[in-house]
Amino acid sequence: MLNILKNSALKKFLSYIKPYRWFIVAATFCGLLKYNIPLVLPWVFKDVIDRLLLPSSFDFARFHSMMIGLIVLYLFWALFTYLRSFFADRAGQRLIFDLRHELYVHLQRMSLSFYEKRQVGSVASRLIGDISVAQSFVGAAFTNTIMDASSLIFITVLLFHMNWRLALVSIAVFPFYVILNKFFKSRIRKTSMLAQRKMEEISGNLHEKLGGISIIQSYTREKAEERLFFHDNREYLSYQLENINHNATALAVIGFLTSVAPILVVWYGALQVVHGHLTVGQLTAFYAYLGMFYGPLNRLTELNILLANSQSAIERIFEVFNTSPEVVDSPIAKEYGPVKGEIKFSNVHFTYEVSKTTLKDINLHIPAGCTVALVGPSGAGKSTFVKLIPRFYDVTSGKITIDGWDIRDFKLNCLRRQIATVPQEPILFSGTIYENIVFGKPNATEEDVQAAAISANAHDFICKLPNGYQTEIGEGGMKLSGGQRQRISLARAFLKNAPILLLDEATSALDSKAENLIQQALKRLMIGRTTLIIAHRLSTIQSANMIIVFDNGEIVEIGNHQELLEQSYGLYRGLYEEQFNKKSIMAIK
Repeated sequence: MLNILKNSALKKFLSYIKPYRWFIVAATFCGLLKYNIPLVLPWVFKDVIDRLLLPSSFDFARFHSMMIGLIVLYLFWALFTYLRSFFADRAGQRLIFDLRHELYVHLQRMSLSFYEKRQVGSVASRLIGDISVAQSFVGAAFTNTIMDASSLIFITVLLFHMNWRLALVSIAVFPFYVILNKFFKSRIRKTSMLAQRKMEEISGNLHEKLGGISIIQSYTREKAEERLFFHDNREYLSYQLENINHNATALAVIGFLTSVAPILVVWYGALQVVHGHLTVGQLTAFYAYLGMFYGPLNRLTELNILLANSQSAIERIFEVFNTSPEVVDSPIAKEYGPVKGEIKFSNVHFTYEVSKTTLKDINLHIPAGCTVALVGPSGAGKSTFVKLIPRFYDVTSGKITIDGWDIRDFKLNCLRRQIATVPQEPILFSGTIYENIVFGKPNATEEDVQAAAISANAHDFICKLPNGYQTEIGEGGMKLSGGQRQRISLARAFLKNAPILLLDEATSALDSKAENLIQQALKRLMIGRTTLIIAHRLSTIQSANMIIVFDNGEIVEIGNHQELLEQSYGLYRGLYEEQFNKKSIMAIK
């Protein structure tokens, strides 16, 4: 136990017990009584055998009073057993509630780069699975370890008090117990960690594959995915079987040691009785106490296995806690706003990795209320450019200002309240349409939500649904069409009413009717706002005030549609002609 507590992750884990320490104290106190009350029983048996069963000194009154006393004592034992479980489990459940909540809050604060390196399902595995495993540390292992240790100490004192020679015989196997316990614990912990990591991988893959089940089925990849899952599941099974093997071996070997000890005691004790150095009652009591001595030892072996599993889970939990967000509030961050929306990039460089620069020497001034389109080949840096404004990433060098204030001087919540984002693929959550729209402004009234839906051209189709705004849309809005999902996403942005709008053009995959409705809504949404549009189809951004052309992380052209088309060898003109020619060919076909 002491070696376990030296672990830094466990120390942090145990710090969560502090608010509930009195529950633990009460559970431990009740547990001490629960475990130690039965120690009276062998002593009574010794007295009964050695004195009361002798016909010449049999005292019925004393005998009956002792039996009644034992019954009363065990009534208290039942009460303390209940209280011990009540307090220990209460502390465990509350601690896990706090830990899970704090881990979720921490995950909410993590930067976008954290999630780009991990599968969502694997993160959820730590939040749900690992914390459940760790719960057993408090719910049973922590208090049981203290109680078993106290019983061992108390029983050891009694054994040596009764007969020190017999006591030495009884604990002869104890050193072997300690060595074997340590040996098996390291192996159990290792296989447990491997199994939990594999389950994290399986959870991540499962989340991805079930989320894309329509693609798997359309490409008839069911058998291939079945084989992949089988191999992953079999690897997890191999770790679990290895862990079971270590567990079973530990229990068998240590069980053998604890079974041999009583045999040695009976062997040596019988000889002592024959030679008149020990009474039958003393040998009987000693044997009973020995059973009580090795009972806690066996439980400590099982708890050691439990602790090894819990420890690996706790370490994985605090791996996440020990990962700090890359983007945080600066010490001088303030609440600014409301802003007008003037954005300025000054000598901005950004890189994801030291060896690879994504954006180079970006200098740009976007006036408030201006509509700016971002154009360029795939991988040119458009999406990264947009992600820097709400500080999903921080610039490597240079600075970005809004209305003259460095965005790093804004509190993150304040900065992101000034910005509304409409992604190309709308992100909706399980729940009702109303809940998804009000996500943009939790304190909005029903009238506000309806007005936002009207502006987004969503109100009419919502009213035709069976339950209107209270219609459940399923995971990711799967019960809605693509155009309907996008209009719900737009309604959310209308409701937020932020002065800066980041828009990933989202109509290329829609039919003409849905596209027209969304384009109308977008025009209304952009009025009076500083709007940055990542443009995929150049025909949709010809009215933009400014078009910025990216290539290899640099701004290579700036101008409006007409100005850029007049550049004979410009990248924008080449991209536009390429799209126009493809469109003409498609029309001919």
